[in-house]
Amino acid sequence: MIAGAIGGLLLREIPGPLLHGLASGEYRLFGSTIRQAANGRIVGFLQEAAPRALQSGNPVLAPVSIAADLGQLVQGELIRAGVKRLEAGMAVLQTLGAANLAVSAAGLGVSLVGFAVMSARIEAVRQAVSALPDQIADVGRKIDQIQQDAVDLEFVEIQALARSADEAWRLSDVAAESRWREVARAALHHQARFELRADRMLAGDARRYALADPFLDALALTAALRVSALIASNESQAAREAAADGARSLERLTGGLGLADLSRIEQRKSDAPPGTRQWALAQACANEAVRDTVRKMRQREAAALTRAAPLADLAQRGVTPRDWLAQVRAETEAPVLVMLADR
Repeated sequence: MIAGAIGGLLLREIPGPLLHGLASGEYRLFGSTIRQAANGRIVGFLQEAAPRALQSGNPVLAPVSIAADLGQLVQGELIRAGVKRLEAGMAVLQTLGAANLAVSAAGLGVSLVGFAVMSARIEAVRQAVSALPDQIADVGRKIDQIQQDAVDLEFVEIQALARSADEAWRLSDVAAESRWREVARAALHHQARFELRADRMLAGDARRYALADPFLDALALTAALRVSALIASNESQAAREAAADGARSLERLTGGLGLADLSRIEQRKSDAPPGTRQWALAQACANEAVRDTVRKMRQREAAALTRAAPLADLAQRGVTPRDWLAQVRAETEAPVLVMLADR
């Protein structure tokens, strides 16, 4: 089914005019919001849905690369479920240009895609962290086995939190609220630890960004889990503050990094004399080489900043956050839904 109206709120597939506007440049995607390019006004809030194929915890869902395309993940699961509207869903993701963001630790909106996909995200970040020792050896540092075991245990605990949050939807209201609040408290603890790890890896040096990136993903993921748990328990103000807290953490760590910083580091790999045609070509190549990395940084920051963006509109419409999330969870076909902004 396509999500319908709840309490006067229309939650639906992304309409054609918005998709066309995104393609033409009339609108732009910022985190989980669609905005008018001319003035930045929000016209819609995007939210990952949870088609039942993705809620099922299907054991065939293997861990995916953090840079994998959500389209591939959804495609495999929806084909298994026999959903016929796959091509339309894939076209939406491609038009949004949001596939990588949707499957990454940043996600789109609130983390509701079910434990199977959430677990795959966590595992992808864990694998990225596990690959760090070889890179660190190149800069004269080391992660010993004790440290690695501690990090692995932390990811196991986050997976347990994600499972606990997902199971809460099947509990009574009182028990569910208590569970989600416990998840939010624990997620804050892990968020702070990953922020510290990312800070130490980066150490204020853009040359070390690749070492910090997996921990930044882990920070974004645990911050998202924290916000999701608070929204599910109808703690709107706390959810807004948690979203702002996560965004501030990422902004502090990577807000000052940009294309020029990473491109300069990449270009140092070339021995072309400055001012020459070869140097200009090397600079262009360096820019292109780091463009996706910079885009990921900005998307991660924007996703954190807009995580709780729909809550004000929900309050104006008299819809509780949990009812909104429950409606999203009931979606069986579309991988991404939109709530049009209250005008």
